[in-house]
Amino acid sequence: MVSILFLQGIPVQAAKGRVKSIPLETEKVVNAFVEYIETIPYLNAESINSIKKEIDTHASCLKNSTDREAYITMHDLRFFIANQRDSLERYKGKASLMIEDFLDQYVAQQVLENRTECIDRMQAVLNDRIGPCETSLNLLERELNVKPEQKLLGLDNQTLLIIGIAAGLLLLILLVVALSRSNKKKPAVPSQNYRKPGSRPAAGNNSGNGSSADGGIIVRRKTATILKKQSLEGVIENPDYMKVDVEDFCYESAVRRIYIKNTCIEELYNMYKNDQNQPDHAREYGCMVLGRWVHDAENNEYYVSLEQVVLPGDDAQFEEYELNFGGKIKLKVLEELRKLRRETNLQYDLTCWVHSHPGLGIFFSNSDSSVQMQLKHPTHPNFLTAIVVDTLTAGRQLGIFTFHRDTTINTKNDLKKLFSLDEWHQWALQSLSGKGTADASAEKADYDSSRYFSALANASKHDDGCAAIELSKDMVVDICMALTNQVDGIAGLIHGETFAKGQKTICLAEQLTDSEQQATHPLLGCFLVAQHCSIPSIRKYVADRLDQLKFVLVYTPDDGLLTSIPVVGGELCTDLKYYGEQKLEDLKQWTKRSR
Repeated sequence: MVSILFLQGIPVQAAKGRVKSIPLETEKVVNAFVEYIETIPYLNAESINSIKKEIDTHASCLKNSTDREAYITMHDLRFFIANQRDSLERYKGKASLMIEDFLDQYVAQQVLENRTECIDRMQAVLNDRIGPCETSLNLLERELNVKPEQKLLGLDNQTLLIIGIAAGLLLLILLVVALSRSNKKKPAVPSQNYRKPGSRPAAGNNSGNGSSADGGIIVRRKTATILKKQSLEGVIENPDYMKVDVEDFCYESAVRRIYIKNTCIEELYNMYKNDQNQPDHAREYGCMVLGRWVHDAENNEYYVSLEQVVLPGDDAQFEEYELNFGGKIKLKVLEELRKLRRETNLQYDLTCWVHSHPGLGIFFSNSDSSVQMQLKHPTHPNFLTAIVVDTLTAGRQLGIFTFHRDTTINTKNDLKKLFSLDEWHQWALQSLSGKGTADASAEKADYDSSRYFSALANASKHDDGCAAIELSKDMVVDICMALTNQVDGIAGLIHGETFAKGQKTICLAEQLTDSEQQATHPLLGCFLVAQHCSIPSIRKYVADRLDQLKFVLVYTPDDGLLTSIPVVGGELCTDLKYYGEQKLEDLKQWTKRSR
Protein backbone atom coordinates (compact mmCIF):
# COMPACT_ATOMS: atom_id res chain seq x y z
CA MET A 1 0.00 0.00 0.00
CA VAL A 2 2.95 2.34 0.56
CA SER A 3 3.73 2.06 -3.14
CA ILE A 4 0.22 3.39 -3.88
CA LEU A 5 1.01 6.60 -2.06
CA PHE A 6 4.17 7.02 -4.06
CA LEU A 7 2.47 6.38 -7.39
CA GLN A 8 -0.26 8.90 -6.66
CA GLY A 9 2.40 11.55 -6.17
CA ILE A 10 0.84 13.01 -3.02
CA PRO A 11 3.17 15.77 -1.75
CA VAL A 12 4.27 15.26 1.83
CA GLN A 13 6.27 18.13 3.34
CA ALA A 14 8.48 17.61 6.36
CA ALA A 15 9.11 20.45 8.78
CA LYS A 16 11.04 19.97 12.00
CA GLY A 17 10.17 16.27 12.09
CA ARG A 18 6.44 16.86 11.65
CA VAL A 19 4.32 16.01 8.62
CA LYS A 20 2.30 18.87 7.25
CA SER A 21 -1.34 17.92 6.65
CA ILE A 22 -2.60 18.44 3.10
CA PRO A 23 -6.35 18.45 2.32
CA LEU A 24 -7.47 15.65 0.05
CA GLU A 25 -10.44 15.89 -2.29
CA THR A 26 -12.97 13.06 -2.33
CA GLU A 27 -12.75 12.75 -6.11
CA LYS A 28 -9.01 12.21 -5.98
CA VAL A 29 -9.28 9.48 -3.33
CA VAL A 30 -12.08 7.66 -5.16
CA ASN A 31 -10.10 7.72 -8.43
CA ALA A 32 -7.09 6.30 -6.61
CA PHE A 33 -9.30 3.56 -5.17
CA VAL A 34 -10.53 2.66 -8.65
CA GLU A 35 -6.91 2.34 -9.79
CA TYR A 36 -6.14 0.23 -6.74
CA ILE A 37 -8.91 -2.33 -7.31
CA GLU A 38 -7.72 -2.70 -10.90
CA THR A 39 -4.65 -4.37 -9.38
CA ILE A 40 -6.81 -7.00 -7.62
CA PRO A 41 -7.22 -9.99 -9.97
CA TYR A 42 -10.82 -10.78 -9.04
CA LEU A 43 -12.10 -7.18 -9.00
CA ASN A 44 -10.42 -5.65 -12.03
CA ALA A 45 -12.70 -4.84 -14.97
CA GLU A 46 -11.28 -7.55 -17.22
CA SER A 47 -11.81 -10.30 -14.66
CA ILE A 48 -15.30 -9.15 -13.68
CA ASN A 49 -16.40 -8.95 -17.32
CA SER A 50 -14.95 -12.40 -17.97
CA ILE A 51 -16.79 -13.90 -14.98
CA LYS A 52 -20.09 -12.24 -15.94
CA LYS A 53 -19.73 -13.40 -19.55
CA GLU A 54 -19.12 -16.98 -18.39
CA ILE A 55 -22.19 -16.89 -16.12
CA ASP A 56 -24.40 -15.37 -18.85
CA THR A 57 -23.21 -17.97 -21.36
CA HIS A 58 -24.16 -20.81 -19.02
CA ALA A 59 -27.57 -19.22 -18.39
CA SER A 60 -28.28 -18.84 -22.12
CA CYS A 61 -27.06 -22.35 -23.00
CA LEU A 62 -29.03 -23.90 -20.16
CA LYS A 63 -32.20 -22.06 -21.14
CA ASN A 64 -31.95 -23.27 -24.75
CA SER A 65 -30.65 -26.76 -23.98
CA THR A 66 -32.72 -29.74 -25.07
CA ASP A 67 -31.19 -31.87 -22.31
CA ARG A 68 -30.89 -29.64 -19.27
CA GLU A 69 -29.66 -32.32 -16.86
CA ALA A 70 -26.89 -33.39 -19.25
CA TYR A 71 -25.72 -29.78 -19.58
CA ILE A 72 -25.84 -29.24 -15.81
CA THR A 73 -23.82 -32.40 -15.20
CA MET A 74 -21.30 -31.78 -17.99
CA HIS A 75 -20.46 -28.28 -16.71
CA ASP A 76 -20.97 -29.10 -13.03
CA LEU A 77 -23.16 -26.01 -12.75
CA ARG A 78 -24.14 -26.53 -9.14
CA PHE A 79 -20.50 -26.53 -8.07
CA PHE A 80 -19.81 -23.59 -10.41
CA ILE A 81 -22.61 -21.51 -8.89
CA ALA A 82 -21.57 -22.37 -5.32
CA ASN A 83 -17.95 -21.45 -6.08
CA GLN A 84 -18.89 -18.13 -7.69
CA ARG A 85 -21.33 -17.36 -4.88
CA ASP A 86 -18.60 -18.01 -2.32
CA SER A 87 -16.20 -15.65 -4.12
CA LEU A 88 -18.81 -12.88 -4.37
CA GLU A 89 -19.82 -13.16 -0.73
CA ARG A 90 -16.19 -13.20 0.36
CA TYR A 91 -15.41 -9.93 -1.42
CA LYS A 92 -18.70 -8.35 -0.32
CA GLY A 93 -17.94 -9.33 3.26
CA LYS A 94 -14.53 -7.73 3.30
CA ALA A 95 -15.51 -4.63 1.28
CA SER A 96 -15.75 -2.37 4.34
CA LEU A 97 -12.42 -3.57 5.69
CA MET A 98 -10.80 -3.12 2.28
CA ILE A 99 -12.06 0.46 2.07
CA GLU A 100 -10.96 1.34 5.61
CA ASP A 101 -7.50 -0.16 5.07
CA PHE A 102 -7.11 1.74 1.83
CA LEU A 103 -8.12 5.02 3.42
CA ASP A 104 -5.82 4.50 6.40
CA GLN A 105 -2.84 3.92 4.11
CA TYR A 106 -3.71 6.45 1.42
CA VAL A 107 -4.77 9.35 3.58
CA ALA A 108 -2.23 8.74 6.37
CA GLN A 109 -1.61 12.09 8.12
CA GLN A 110 -3.59 14.14 5.61
CA VAL A 111 -7.06 15.59 6.00
CA LEU A 112 -9.98 14.09 4.07
CA GLU A 113 -12.72 16.61 3.31
CA ASN A 114 -15.66 14.24 3.82
CA ARG A 115 -14.80 10.71 4.93
CA THR A 116 -18.41 9.47 4.99
CA GLU A 117 -19.12 10.61 1.43
CA CYS A 118 -15.82 9.10 0.31
CA ILE A 119 -16.63 5.71 1.88
CA ASP A 120 -20.12 5.71 0.29
CA ARG A 121 -18.69 6.40 -3.16
CA MET A 122 -15.98 3.75 -2.76
CA GLN A 123 -18.65 1.25 -1.69
CA ALA A 124 -20.63 2.21 -4.81
CA VAL A 125 -17.54 1.47 -6.94
CA LEU A 126 -17.33 -2.01 -5.44
CA ASN A 127 -21.08 -2.53 -5.90
CA ASP A 128 -20.76 -1.56 -9.57
CA ARG A 129 -18.10 -4.25 -9.96
CA ILE A 130 -19.78 -7.03 -7.99
CA GLY A 131 -23.47 -6.19 -8.61
CA PRO A 132 -23.77 -7.23 -12.30
CA CYS A 133 -22.05 -10.56 -11.56
CA GLU A 134 -24.41 -11.17 -8.66
CA THR A 135 -27.45 -10.36 -10.80
CA SER A 136 -26.28 -12.74 -13.55
CA LEU A 137 -25.56 -15.43 -10.98
CA ASN A 138 -29.08 -15.08 -9.53
CA LEU A 139 -30.57 -15.49 -13.01
CA LEU A 140 -28.45 -18.59 -13.66
CA GLU A 141 -29.42 -20.07 -10.31
CA ARG A 142 -33.10 -19.38 -11.02
CA GLU A 143 -32.78 -21.02 -14.45
CA LEU A 144 -31.01 -24.00 -12.88
CA ASN A 145 -33.90 -24.55 -10.45
CA VAL A 146 -36.67 -24.31 -13.07
CA LYS A 147 -38.34 -27.70 -13.53
CA PRO A 148 -39.21 -28.84 -17.07
CA GLU A 149 -42.99 -28.77 -16.35
CA GLN A 150 -42.66 -25.19 -15.11
CA LYS A 151 -41.04 -23.89 -18.29
CA LEU A 152 -44.35 -23.25 -20.12
CA LEU A 153 -46.25 -22.06 -17.04
CA GLY A 154 -43.54 -19.55 -16.31
CA LEU A 155 -44.05 -17.67 -19.61
CA ASP A 156 -45.35 -14.13 -19.40
CA ASN A 157 -48.62 -13.01 -21.12
CA GLN A 158 -46.89 -11.35 -24.05
CA THR A 159 -44.92 -14.52 -24.85
CA LEU A 160 -48.09 -16.64 -24.54
CA LEU A 161 -49.91 -14.24 -26.92
CA ILE A 162 -47.12 -14.56 -29.51
CA ILE A 163 -47.21 -18.36 -29.21
CA GLY A 164 -50.99 -18.34 -29.62
CA ILE A 165 -50.86 -16.18 -32.77
CA ALA A 166 -48.10 -18.37 -34.22
CA ALA A 167 -50.11 -21.52 -33.51
CA GLY A 168 -53.20 -20.02 -35.20
CA LEU A 169 -51.23 -19.06 -38.30
CA LEU A 170 -49.70 -22.54 -38.46
CA LEU A 171 -53.18 -24.14 -38.34
CA LEU A 172 -54.40 -21.82 -41.10
CA ILE A 173 -51.42 -22.69 -43.33
CA LEU A 174 -51.95 -26.41 -42.77
CA LEU A 175 -55.65 -26.02 -43.73
CA VAL A 176 -54.77 -24.16 -46.95
CA VAL A 177 -52.18 -26.78 -47.89
CA ALA A 178 -54.64 -29.63 -47.27
CA LEU A 179 -57.31 -27.98 -49.48
CA SER A 180 -54.83 -27.28 -52.29
CA ARG A 181 -53.59 -30.88 -52.29
CA SER A 182 -57.12 -32.24 -52.51
CA ASN A 183 -57.75 -30.19 -55.69
CA LYS A 184 -54.32 -30.68 -57.19
CA LYS A 185 -54.00 -32.66 -60.46
CA LYS A 186 -50.97 -34.37 -61.91
CA PRO A 187 -49.17 -31.94 -64.27
CA ALA A 188 -49.02 -32.79 -67.96
CA VAL A 189 -45.46 -31.49 -68.32
CA PRO A 190 -42.68 -32.10 -65.77
CA SER A 191 -41.64 -29.03 -63.85
CA GLN A 192 -38.16 -27.51 -64.05
CA ASN A 193 -37.04 -29.32 -60.96
CA TYR A 194 -38.44 -32.70 -61.93
CA ARG A 195 -35.87 -35.23 -63.09
CA LYS A 196 -36.60 -38.76 -64.29
CA PRO A 197 -34.99 -41.55 -62.31
CA GLY A 198 -31.55 -42.33 -63.73
CA SER A 199 -31.23 -39.11 -65.74
CA ARG A 200 -28.29 -36.74 -65.22
CA PRO A 201 -28.63 -33.20 -63.99
CA ALA A 202 -28.53 -30.42 -66.57
CA ALA A 203 -25.10 -29.13 -67.56
CA GLY A 204 -23.85 -26.32 -65.42
CA ASN A 205 -25.82 -27.44 -62.37
CA ASN A 206 -23.55 -26.80 -59.40
CA SER A 207 -24.83 -28.12 -56.09
CA GLY A 208 -22.06 -26.34 -54.27
CA ASN A 209 -23.31 -22.79 -54.75
CA GLY A 210 -26.98 -23.18 -53.77
CA SER A 211 -28.44 -22.64 -57.27
CA SER A 212 -28.56 -24.32 -60.69
CA ALA A 213 -28.21 -23.14 -64.25
CA ASP A 214 -31.92 -23.65 -64.94
CA GLY A 215 -33.02 -21.83 -61.82
CA GLY A 216 -33.90 -24.98 -59.86
CA ILE A 217 -33.57 -24.99 -56.10
CA ILE A 218 -30.73 -27.05 -54.68
CA VAL A 219 -31.02 -28.31 -51.11
CA ARG A 220 -27.73 -28.03 -49.19
CA ARG A 221 -26.79 -29.46 -45.82
CA LYS A 222 -25.52 -27.02 -43.28
CA THR A 223 -21.80 -27.61 -42.81
CA ALA A 224 -20.51 -27.75 -39.24
CA THR A 225 -17.18 -26.38 -38.05
CA ILE A 226 -14.54 -29.07 -38.54
CA LEU A 227 -11.93 -29.61 -35.85
CA LYS A 228 -8.31 -30.13 -36.70
CA LYS A 229 -6.99 -33.66 -36.90
CA GLN A 230 -7.15 -35.41 -33.51
CA SER A 231 -3.89 -37.33 -33.48
CA LEU A 232 -0.66 -38.08 -31.61
CA GLU A 233 1.30 -38.50 -34.80
CA GLY A 234 4.98 -37.76 -34.33
CA VAL A 235 4.75 -38.40 -30.59
CA ILE A 236 4.31 -42.08 -29.73
CA GLU A 237 7.63 -43.36 -31.12
CA ASN A 238 9.49 -40.06 -30.78
CA PRO A 239 12.55 -40.22 -28.44
CA ASP A 240 11.98 -36.54 -27.55
CA TYR A 241 8.94 -37.61 -25.50
CA MET A 242 9.16 -39.36 -22.13
CA LYS A 243 6.49 -42.06 -21.82
CA VAL A 244 4.67 -42.37 -18.49
CA ASP A 245 2.22 -45.27 -18.03
CA VAL A 246 -0.43 -44.04 -15.61
CA GLU A 247 -1.27 -47.51 -14.32
CA ASP A 248 2.26 -47.62 -12.86
CA PHE A 249 1.46 -44.86 -10.37
CA CYS A 250 -2.32 -44.55 -10.14
CA TYR A 251 -5.40 -46.75 -9.79
CA GLU A 252 -8.34 -46.68 -12.22
CA SER A 253 -7.35 -43.56 -14.17
CA ALA A 254 -9.19 -42.47 -17.30
CA VAL A 255 -5.77 -41.58 -18.77
CA ARG A 256 -3.78 -44.60 -19.94
CA ARG A 257 -0.48 -42.98 -20.96
CA ILE A 258 1.18 -39.55 -20.91
CA TYR A 259 3.90 -38.40 -23.33
CA ILE A 260 5.96 -35.45 -22.01
CA LYS A 261 8.21 -33.52 -24.41
CA ASN A 262 11.81 -32.89 -23.30
CA THR A 263 11.57 -29.13 -23.85
CA CYS A 264 8.42 -29.03 -21.72
CA ILE A 265 10.25 -30.77 -18.85
CA GLU A 266 13.14 -28.34 -19.15
CA GLU A 267 10.76 -25.36 -18.88
CA LEU A 268 9.07 -26.86 -15.81
CA TYR A 269 12.46 -27.47 -14.17
CA ASN A 270 13.57 -23.89 -14.87
CA MET A 271 10.37 -22.58 -13.26
CA TYR A 272 11.30 -24.14 -9.92
CA LYS A 273 15.08 -24.44 -9.93
CA ASN A 274 15.67 -21.46 -7.61
CA ASP A 275 13.23 -22.46 -4.85
CA GLN A 276 15.72 -24.65 -3.02
CA ASN A 277 18.36 -21.90 -3.09
CA GLN A 278 15.92 -19.50 -1.43
CA PRO A 279 13.52 -21.68 0.59
CA ASP A 280 12.35 -18.74 2.71
CA HIS A 281 11.09 -17.02 -0.44
CA ALA A 282 9.56 -20.10 -2.08
CA ARG A 283 5.97 -19.54 -3.17
CA GLU A 284 3.27 -21.43 -4.97
CA TYR A 285 3.68 -20.99 -8.70
CA GLY A 286 2.19 -22.66 -11.74
CA CYS A 287 1.52 -22.74 -15.46
CA MET A 288 -0.67 -24.30 -18.13
CA VAL A 289 0.56 -26.98 -20.56
CA LEU A 290 -0.77 -27.50 -24.08
CA GLY A 291 -0.70 -30.75 -25.98
CA ARG A 292 -2.82 -33.30 -27.83
CA TRP A 293 -5.01 -36.24 -26.88
CA VAL A 294 -6.72 -39.21 -28.47
CA HIS A 295 -9.58 -41.27 -27.07
CA ASP A 296 -9.66 -45.06 -27.20
CA ALA A 297 -13.46 -45.42 -27.29
CA GLU A 298 -13.38 -49.21 -26.97
CA ASN A 299 -11.56 -49.11 -23.63
CA ASN A 300 -12.71 -45.57 -22.74
CA GLU A 301 -9.09 -44.47 -22.17
CA TYR A 302 -7.10 -41.40 -23.15
CA TYR A 303 -3.56 -40.96 -24.44
CA VAL A 304 -2.23 -37.47 -23.77
CA SER A 305 0.82 -35.39 -24.71
CA LEU A 306 2.31 -32.47 -22.74
CA GLU A 307 4.23 -30.26 -25.15
CA GLN A 308 4.21 -26.51 -24.57
CA VAL A 309 4.23 -24.48 -21.34
CA VAL A 310 2.19 -21.27 -21.08
CA LEU A 311 3.22 -19.03 -18.18
CA PRO A 312 0.73 -16.72 -16.37
CA GLY A 313 0.40 -13.03 -17.17
CA ASP A 314 1.43 -10.15 -14.94
CA ASP A 315 -1.98 -10.16 -13.22
CA ALA A 316 -1.32 -13.52 -11.53
CA GLN A 317 -0.88 -13.65 -7.76
CA PHE A 318 1.34 -16.32 -6.25
CA GLU A 319 2.02 -16.19 -2.54
CA GLU A 320 3.26 -18.73 0.00
CA TYR A 321 -0.14 -20.44 0.26
CA GLU A 322 -2.10 -18.75 -2.52
CA LEU A 323 -2.38 -19.58 -6.21
CA ASN A 324 -4.23 -17.19 -8.52
CA PHE A 325 -3.51 -17.50 -12.24
CA GLY A 326 -5.30 -14.25 -13.09
CA GLY A 327 -7.31 -13.56 -16.24
CA LYS A 328 -4.60 -12.88 -18.81
CA ILE A 329 -3.44 -16.50 -18.95
CA LYS A 330 -6.73 -17.41 -20.69
CA LEU A 331 -5.88 -15.08 -23.56
CA LYS A 332 -2.33 -16.43 -23.76
CA VAL A 333 -3.60 -20.02 -23.87
CA LEU A 334 -6.13 -19.22 -26.61
CA GLU A 335 -3.52 -17.42 -28.69
CA GLU A 336 -1.02 -20.29 -28.42
CA LEU A 337 -3.71 -22.84 -29.26
CA ARG A 338 -4.70 -20.92 -32.40
CA LYS A 339 -1.05 -20.70 -33.43
CA LEU A 340 -0.33 -24.41 -32.87
CA ARG A 341 -3.51 -25.54 -34.64
CA ARG A 342 -2.82 -23.27 -37.59
CA GLU A 343 0.82 -24.32 -37.94
CA THR A 344 0.32 -28.07 -37.49
CA ASN A 345 -3.27 -28.66 -38.62
CA LEU A 346 -3.60 -30.78 -35.46
CA GLN A 347 -6.06 -30.37 -32.61
CA TYR A 348 -4.13 -28.95 -29.65
CA ASP A 349 -5.86 -28.38 -26.32
CA LEU A 350 -5.09 -27.60 -22.69
CA THR A 351 -3.97 -31.04 -21.50
CA CYS A 352 -2.36 -30.27 -18.13
CA TRP A 353 -1.83 -27.62 -15.49
CA VAL A 354 1.05 -27.50 -13.03
CA HIS A 355 1.54 -25.86 -9.64
CA SER A 356 3.82 -26.17 -6.63
CA HIS A 357 3.34 -26.93 -2.93
CA PRO A 358 6.69 -25.68 -1.54
CA GLY A 359 7.33 -27.58 1.68
CA LEU A 360 3.70 -28.73 1.99
CA GLY A 361 3.91 -32.17 0.38
CA ILE A 362 2.14 -33.78 -2.57
CA PHE A 363 -1.66 -33.73 -2.38
CA PHE A 364 -4.67 -32.36 -4.25
CA SER A 365 -6.62 -29.82 -2.21
CA ASN A 366 -10.26 -28.78 -2.58
CA SER A 367 -9.08 -25.59 -4.27
CA ASP A 368 -6.99 -27.67 -6.69
CA SER A 369 -10.05 -29.77 -7.48
CA SER A 370 -12.02 -26.59 -8.16
CA VAL A 371 -9.41 -25.44 -10.68
CA GLN A 372 -9.39 -28.89 -12.30
CA MET A 373 -13.17 -28.81 -12.76
CA GLN A 374 -13.04 -25.33 -14.28
CA LEU A 375 -10.27 -26.21 -16.76
CA LYS A 376 -11.65 -29.53 -18.02
CA HIS A 377 -12.73 -29.98 -21.64
CA PRO A 378 -16.51 -29.47 -22.18
CA THR A 379 -17.11 -32.78 -24.00
CA HIS A 380 -14.06 -34.88 -23.04
CA PRO A 381 -13.29 -33.80 -19.46
CA ASN A 382 -11.34 -36.89 -18.43
CA PHE A 383 -8.09 -36.33 -20.37
CA LEU A 384 -7.02 -33.30 -18.30
CA THR A 385 -4.06 -34.00 -16.01
CA ALA A 386 -2.53 -32.01 -13.15
CA ILE A 387 1.00 -32.04 -11.75
CA VAL A 388 1.86 -30.96 -8.19
CA VAL A 389 5.52 -30.32 -7.31
CA ASP A 390 6.97 -29.92 -3.82
CA THR A 391 9.98 -27.80 -4.73
CA LEU A 392 11.58 -28.06 -1.29
CA THR A 393 11.94 -31.86 -1.22
CA ALA A 394 14.95 -33.85 -2.34
CA GLY A 395 14.82 -34.24 -6.09
CA ARG A 396 11.74 -31.99 -6.21
CA GLN A 397 9.09 -34.66 -5.75
CA LEU A 398 6.00 -34.48 -7.93
CA GLY A 399 2.69 -36.29 -8.22
CA ILE A 400 0.37 -36.62 -11.23
CA PHE A 401 -3.38 -36.32 -10.66
CA THR A 402 -6.00 -37.37 -13.22
CA PHE A 403 -9.69 -38.04 -13.54
CA HIS A 404 -11.20 -41.46 -12.89
CA ARG A 405 -13.62 -42.74 -15.51
CA ASP A 406 -16.53 -41.48 -13.38
CA THR A 407 -15.10 -37.91 -13.51
CA THR A 408 -13.96 -37.95 -9.89
CA ILE A 409 -10.34 -36.89 -9.30
CA ASN A 410 -7.76 -39.20 -7.81
CA THR A 411 -6.30 -38.29 -4.42
CA LYS A 412 -2.97 -38.69 -2.69
CA ASN A 413 -4.17 -42.07 -1.41
CA ASP A 414 -4.64 -43.28 -4.99
CA LEU A 415 -0.99 -42.66 -5.89
CA LYS A 416 1.25 -45.72 -5.86
CA LYS A 417 4.42 -43.69 -6.45
CA LEU A 418 5.79 -40.18 -6.82
CA PHE A 419 8.26 -38.89 -9.39
CA SER A 420 11.29 -36.57 -9.26
CA LEU A 421 11.42 -33.42 -11.39
CA ASP A 422 15.22 -33.52 -11.11
CA GLU A 423 15.31 -37.04 -12.57
CA TRP A 424 12.94 -35.97 -15.34
CA HIS A 425 15.28 -33.07 -16.04
CA GLN A 426 18.29 -35.40 -16.29
CA TRP A 427 16.39 -37.45 -18.85
CA ALA A 428 15.46 -34.27 -20.76
CA LEU A 429 19.08 -33.09 -20.86
CA GLN A 430 20.20 -36.45 -22.24
CA SER A 431 17.39 -36.43 -24.78
CA LEU A 432 18.14 -32.87 -25.90
CA SER A 433 21.83 -33.70 -26.28
CA GLY A 434 20.93 -36.56 -28.63
CA LYS A 435 21.27 -39.40 -26.12
CA GLY A 436 18.29 -41.67 -25.63
CA THR A 437 17.66 -42.87 -22.09
CA ALA A 438 18.40 -46.50 -22.91
CA ASP A 439 21.74 -45.61 -24.51
CA ALA A 440 22.63 -43.27 -21.66
CA SER A 441 21.87 -45.93 -19.04
CA ALA A 442 24.03 -48.47 -20.85
CA GLU A 443 26.82 -45.93 -21.16
CA LYS A 444 26.70 -45.16 -17.42
CA ALA A 445 26.47 -48.80 -16.40
CA ASP A 446 29.62 -49.45 -18.40
CA TYR A 447 31.40 -46.21 -17.46
CA ASP A 448 35.20 -46.17 -17.52
CA SER A 449 36.06 -46.69 -13.84
CA SER A 450 39.70 -45.70 -14.46
CA ARG A 451 38.48 -42.13 -14.92
CA TYR A 452 37.02 -42.01 -11.42
CA PHE A 453 38.26 -42.25 -7.83
CA SER A 454 35.90 -44.23 -5.58
CA ALA A 455 35.47 -42.05 -2.49
CA LEU A 456 33.51 -44.74 -0.56
CA ALA A 457 35.83 -47.63 -1.44
CA ASN A 458 37.03 -48.08 2.15
CA ALA A 459 33.57 -47.73 3.77
CA SER A 460 32.48 -50.99 5.44
CA LYS A 461 28.75 -50.35 4.77
CA HIS A 462 26.91 -48.74 1.87
CA ASP A 463 23.45 -47.17 1.70
CA ASP A 464 21.47 -47.95 -1.46
CA GLY A 465 20.58 -44.27 -1.93
CA CYS A 466 24.28 -43.37 -2.24
CA ALA A 467 26.12 -46.65 -2.69
CA ALA A 468 29.15 -45.12 -4.42
CA ILE A 469 30.67 -41.65 -4.90
CA GLU A 470 32.89 -41.59 -7.98
CA LEU A 471 35.11 -38.48 -8.31
CA SER A 472 36.30 -37.59 -11.81
CA LYS A 473 39.84 -36.34 -12.39
CA ASP A 474 38.48 -32.88 -13.15
CA MET A 475 36.56 -32.98 -9.90
CA VAL A 476 39.72 -33.70 -7.86
CA VAL A 477 41.53 -30.84 -9.61
CA ASP A 478 38.58 -28.51 -8.83
CA ILE A 479 38.77 -29.50 -5.15
CA CYS A 480 42.48 -28.73 -4.96
CA MET A 481 41.99 -25.37 -6.68
CA ALA A 482 39.14 -24.47 -4.30
CA LEU A 483 41.41 -24.99 -1.28
CA THR A 484 44.00 -22.37 -2.27
CA ASN A 485 42.19 -19.48 -0.54
CA GLN A 486 39.45 -21.29 1.36
CA VAL A 487 38.67 -20.84 5.05
CA ASP A 488 36.06 -22.77 7.03
CA GLY A 489 32.74 -23.17 5.27
CA ILE A 490 31.32 -24.21 1.93
CA ALA A 491 34.01 -24.32 -0.73
CA GLY A 492 31.79 -25.31 -3.65
CA LEU A 493 28.78 -27.22 -4.97
CA ILE A 494 29.28 -30.65 -6.55
CA HIS A 495 27.43 -31.49 -9.76
CA GLY A 496 27.18 -34.66 -11.77
CA GLU A 497 24.85 -37.53 -12.59
CA THR A 498 23.34 -40.56 -10.90
CA PHE A 499 22.37 -43.94 -12.28
CA ALA A 500 20.89 -47.11 -10.87
CA LYS A 501 22.87 -50.33 -10.65
CA GLY A 502 20.32 -52.85 -9.48
CA GLN A 503 18.79 -51.31 -6.35
CA LYS A 504 21.80 -49.06 -5.69
CA THR A 505 22.35 -45.47 -6.77
CA ILE A 506 25.80 -44.54 -8.08
CA CYS A 507 26.86 -40.88 -7.98
CA LEU A 508 29.30 -39.58 -10.60
CA ALA A 509 30.79 -36.26 -9.39
CA GLU A 510 31.95 -34.27 -12.43
CA GLN A 511 32.15 -30.59 -11.55
CA LEU A 512 32.69 -28.17 -8.64
CA THR A 513 31.11 -24.70 -8.95
CA ASP A 514 30.45 -21.62 -6.86
CA SER A 515 26.75 -21.59 -7.76
CA GLU A 516 24.10 -23.71 -9.46
CA GLN A 517 23.87 -21.19 -12.30
CA GLN A 518 27.40 -22.17 -13.44
CA ALA A 519 26.59 -25.90 -13.55
CA THR A 520 26.02 -28.10 -16.59
CA HIS A 521 24.93 -31.09 -14.44
CA PRO A 522 22.37 -31.53 -11.63
CA LEU A 523 23.37 -30.80 -8.03
CA LEU A 524 24.63 -33.89 -6.17
CA GLY A 525 26.67 -32.77 -3.17
CA CYS A 526 28.50 -30.09 -1.27
CA PHE A 527 32.23 -29.62 -0.57
CA LEU A 528 33.24 -27.82 2.61
CA VAL A 529 36.27 -27.13 4.79
CA ALA A 530 35.99 -27.67 8.57
CA GLN A 531 38.48 -27.79 11.43
CA HIS A 532 36.65 -30.78 12.88
CA CYS A 533 34.62 -33.39 11.05
CA SER A 534 31.67 -33.28 13.45
CA ILE A 535 28.05 -33.65 12.40
CA PRO A 536 26.78 -30.53 14.26
CA SER A 537 29.38 -28.26 12.66
CA ILE A 538 28.80 -29.74 9.20
CA ARG A 539 25.02 -29.50 9.54
CA LYS A 540 25.40 -25.82 10.37
CA TYR A 541 26.79 -25.18 6.88
CA VAL A 542 24.51 -27.45 4.80
CA ALA A 543 21.22 -27.54 6.74
CA ASP A 544 19.34 -25.47 4.14
CA ARG A 545 20.49 -27.76 1.31
CA LEU A 546 20.29 -31.23 2.84
CA ASP A 547 17.14 -32.27 1.00
CA GLN A 548 18.92 -31.54 -2.30
CA LEU A 549 22.12 -33.48 -1.57
CA LYS A 550 23.22 -37.08 -2.03
CA PHE A 551 26.46 -36.61 -0.08
CA VAL A 552 28.85 -34.11 1.53
CA LEU A 553 32.65 -34.04 1.14
CA VAL A 554 34.49 -32.56 4.15
CA TYR A 555 38.18 -31.56 4.11
CA THR A 556 39.97 -31.11 7.46
CA PRO A 557 43.24 -29.15 6.97
CA ASP A 558 44.96 -30.41 10.16
CA ASP A 559 45.11 -34.04 9.01
CA GLY A 560 44.64 -33.50 5.24
CA LEU A 561 41.71 -35.94 5.17
CA LEU A 562 38.81 -35.86 2.73
CA THR A 563 35.77 -37.52 4.35
CA SER A 564 32.79 -38.60 2.24
CA ILE A 565 29.48 -38.59 4.15
CA PRO A 566 26.29 -39.93 2.51
CA VAL A 567 22.98 -38.13 3.04
CA VAL A 568 20.31 -40.67 4.04
CA GLY A 569 16.64 -39.70 4.14
CA GLY A 570 17.46 -36.00 3.97
CA GLU A 571 19.87 -36.19 6.94
CA LEU A 572 23.62 -36.57 7.31
CA CYS A 573 24.52 -40.18 8.02
CA THR A 574 25.88 -40.51 11.59
CA ASP A 575 27.22 -44.08 11.30
CA LEU A 576 30.98 -43.93 10.65
CA LYS A 577 30.84 -47.33 8.93
CA TYR A 578 29.22 -45.62 5.92
CA TYR A 579 31.98 -42.96 5.66
CA GLY A 580 34.84 -42.95 3.17
CA GLU A 581 38.20 -41.40 4.09
CA GLN A 582 41.19 -40.59 1.89
CA LYS A 583 44.24 -38.39 2.19
CA LEU A 584 43.85 -35.55 -0.26
CA GLU A 585 47.49 -36.15 -1.21
CA ASP A 586 46.53 -39.68 -2.35
CA LEU A 587 43.89 -38.19 -4.65
CA LYS A 588 46.47 -35.82 -6.12
CA GLN A 589 48.87 -38.71 -6.77
CA TRP A 590 46.06 -40.74 -8.36
CA THR A 591 45.27 -37.83 -10.66
CA LYS A 592 48.90 -37.61 -11.77
CA ARG A 593 49.19 -41.36 -12.37
CA SER A 594 45.96 -41.52 -14.39
CA ARG A 595 46.93 -38.81 -16.87
